[in-house]
Amino acid sequence: MGLYGDAWLREAREKIRLSAGQPLEAQYCTPTELDQLAEAVEKAIKAALIENHGSIPTKYDHKNLVAICQSTGVWDVLPPALQTLVQEVESYRSAAGIEQQNSVNAASTPQALQRYFSVARRLIDYMEYHVIGNDSVLRRLRVA
Repeated sequence: MGLYGDAWLREAREKIRLSAGQPLEAQYCTPTELDQLAEAVEKAIKAALIENHGSIPTKYDHKNLVAICQSTGVWDVLPPALQTLVQEVESYRSAAGIEQQNSVNAASTPQALQRYFSVARRLIDYMEYHVIGNDSVLRRLRVA
């Protein structure tokens, strides 16, 4: 594990832990839980960029996660399930930006929300061990 991305991965795990620690019956699809999920996914992705470059260049300091992944090469190393998570988180953010109300969406049930958090935990682990922890993959990222 490198020096730069560790703090970002810790923050991503903490975001997941805050919501996922609640009992399944108590979880409802609220903007707060989905915001925490989106922030965790964003921090995990940006941890790899920071590890590669030492900081996040301003051209990547935005919330369009699919574009960040595709332009840096992260997209190419993500398995399909994790690519889907990134796309769904981004679509949630787009919908939240257009509609500030709590609309019905794919994560409207506690089980769906729990699945999102489970996949997000896998994304954080994947970024830590298979991207940041693998020098050959980390060097392939195009951050600068």
